[in-house]
Amino acid sequence: MDIIITLKDGSEHALRVFRLTESGIYQKMFFIENNKKERIEFPLSSLSGFRVDHLKAIQRAEEGDNIVLNAAIIILSQFLP
Repeated sequence: MDIIITLKDGSEHALRVFRLTESGIYQKMFFIENNKKERIEFPLSSLSGFRVDHLKAIQRAEEGDNIVLNAAIIILSQFLP
């Protein structure tokens, strides 16, 4: 499963949702990170949209992933234009 962020400039940034470690806002920047230190970070004012894509291949899900992903979705939803 991937979270894909679309910015106002039309660019898309994806992060694999597996072993997410944190997400949040710091100094008007949204971030989400996994245990491999892969990270998406962008100014909230540049957010255009987001989606969560499920891959067809079966993947393991970590319990903590849902907690971090749900928090990220709530934050992103509040800042959609």
